[in-house]
Amino acid sequence: MNSFWIGMLRQAIQRILKHDWKTIITEVGNMMDSDMPGKEKKEYVFSLLREYGIACATWLLYAAIDIAYGKLKDETKTT
Repeated sequence: MNSFWIGMLRQAIQRILKHDWKTIITEVGNMMDSDMPGKEKKEYVFSLLREYGIACATWLLYAAIDIAYGKLKDETKTT
């Protein structure tokens, strides 16, 4: 993938998870120093940080609902 898009994705994720980003970076860094195999590291960090992901997904879902509502409301005004 183009490095520009990777950078944009990284910035978006950091902004969405801004309150928890330092914790995520710390935990991933801790796992990088672990002797566990790669797949096990990823699964461990995922289970450790799952609550952050649930909170993020919930926030994104509420944002999507608000955006959809605004779009439909605007469409109703123009018809």
